[in-house]
Amino acid sequence: MLSITKRQQQDSVAALQKALSGGTEDEIKQAWEQFHESIVASVRQDYEEASGNHTILAQRGYRQLTKEEHGYYEKLIQAGKEANPQQAMTNLLSNEIMPSTIIEDVYKDLIEEHPLLSKINFQNVKYLTRWILNDHSKQSAVWGELNSTITQEITSGFKTIEINQCKLTAFTVIEKDMLDLGPTFLDGYIRTFLKEALLCGLEKAIVDGTGKSCPIGLSRDIHEGVSVTDGVYPRKAPVAVTSFEPKEYGALLAGLVKTEKGKIRKFEKVLMICNQVDYLTKIMPATTVLNGAGAYVNNLFPFPTEVVISNELATGEAIVCLPEEYFMGIGGSKEGVIEYSDDFKFLEDKRVFKIKMYGKGKAYDNTAALLLNIAKLDPAYITVKNYETPVV
Repeated sequence: MLSITKRQQQDSVAALQKALSGGTEDEIKQAWEQFHESIVASVRQDYEEASGNHTILAQRGYRQLTKEEHGYYEKLIQAGKEANPQQAMTNLLSNEIMPSTIIEDVYKDLIEEHPLLSKINFQNVKYLTRWILNDHSKQSAVWGELNSTITQEITSGFKTIEINQCKLTAFTVIEKDMLDLGPTFLDGYIRTFLKEALLCGLEKAIVDGTGKSCPIGLSRDIHEGVSVTDGVYPRKAPVAVTSFEPKEYGALLAGLVKTEKGKIRKFEKVLMICNQVDYLTKIMPATTVLNGAGAYVNNLFPFPTEVVISNELATGEAIVCLPEEYFMGIGGSKEGVIEYSDDFKFLEDKRVFKIKMYGKGKAYDNTAALLLNIAKLDPAYITVKNYETPVV
């Protein structure tokens, strides 16, 4: 059973996602404050109840810190307690980088706990700012001497992604008395904050990011030569779908088979993304039938399809895609994942820190995903055909 503070934390994350999706500035500010307070309350409760019991800590998701992680947090705690924390943090960040194992653990939790993120090609690039991808163009081996022409053909099959083009920043307040809880609980607080803050920004970006200072979403048109206005990619033209009958669904998925360069993809299943309302009112009725035994059978797609809920999509829309064809690279800044911030006036017994991450997300090409219009999707039904009995 979830504790009250854990439920409050989950509720605060949901409220923050809702506020970020369309709330006013005051609503977003209030949601951030509630989000922060819920994490603080949860960590404090664990500290009081665990009393140093490592079994309880492990059960509640606290990690056994490495020597490097423990040392980093000890220095962070010391810097946070200094009379002049800005100078102490500057000195710390000049000589110390947050251990990459902390960030790796955050990504591991994100992928395991959230279905959409577990499906895409999610990469922890650590502190790299560039990542090289194979662009799926067809390459053929050539017999003969290596020359510049062949080399050029091979290298043209790769493209470079600039990870630091997009920055995700969040501010967090750490009360001084939280620093007294020690490295293990400071790690739990920071990892939880990083995980949930990243989640709030990532899912929306993966589904419908515009590309302007953020990843490019699956719903966006990225074909070669597409007109991009002020960094914003246009949305794909939605494909109207009225049923999931084999002939219609097969023709729809055929649009995912060829890459833009003409290479044939091979895939054994696809991912469908829709919001909760559309799943209950459109997708579920269209994939559920009553069998001869009087029992309902659901998720009856003619081709293996997994449905994932994301409320970042508008009602009447869905996305069908090859999730492994979407690359999402997230990493830290060498200048510091956690930085001291003087952008706020400090309250008594509190320090304000800035958490900064870099990332870039984009499908390999425009044919890796289709935007669907499911507003007129019909419920599933059993088709019966009448045949005339031939006259003998």
